[in-house]
Amino acid sequence: MSSREPSDPTRFLSGADALTLLEIIQGCLSCMSEDDFRDLFPKIRTLLPFDFALALLGYHDATHGFIERGRANINFPDEWVHEYNVRNYLQVDSIVRENFTTYEVQHWPVVRKALYRKKEITSLGMDFGLRECLTHGSSPTYSCKTGSMFCFAGPSMEHDTRISAILDYLVPHLHLALSRTRDLSPRQTGNIRLSAREREVMDWLKHGKSSWEISVILGISERTVNYHVYNIMGKLEARNRPQALALAAGLGLIEPG
Repeated sequence: MSSREPSDPTRFLSGADALTLLEIIQGCLSCMSEDDFRDLFPKIRTLLPFDFALALLGYHDATHGFIERGRANINFPDEWVHEYNVRNYLQVDSIVRENFTTYEVQHWPVVRKALYRKKEITSLGMDFGLRECLTHGSSPTYSCKTGSMFCFAGPSMEHDTRISAILDYLVPHLHLALSRTRDLSPRQTGNIRLSAREREVMDWLKHGKSSWEISVILGISERTVNYHVYNIMGKLEARNRPQALALAAGLGLIEPG
């Protein structure tokens, strides 16, 4: 399990934008249909400077390649989607493969060179104005092998600390919202309980605090904080801290935002 600590996006946002982020997360928790999911994106656009968005659910299989479990094309050009599908680029696109391996933020202009992306795939995107794009995904849980990829394209989609922090925090919630619309939500049991100390730790994680900061606040060792974090992740079957926060909010174990 990864112990990656997400940055606190609220430190880069105004009070109004921080409230918008909380409203988006609340919307993710109540999302039950694709229309509900699509309705999240006008608010997301007030925080992220994208013109086009697309979401993909699936996983890589050693025998059959990429297995798609669902998608929601918010407004990527239909012609681009058609050509991309007809040419079967989903199976050979190095950016897709990297996303469903690392589930980290990728900035297309940078990674397409590092990953030796096929020139024809890049050229197709250029033809439709998809020059600047960030992708980020949420990894599968241990009980559901479906991961996700969220693509945000636009001329101002640069890879900076603010945007990365927002995506780190938001993408696990978007993943669960889209999974719910496809009946692919991770297994959720009603008998998960967090101790009082685990709830304290989660509350500070929710506010972007590191293990060291939480140890100072609670007057315990950093090792003890990490022990609680790993216990929480084990109970929720989460692979990293952002995913644990999203799952806990979805189960009502913590208040979102």
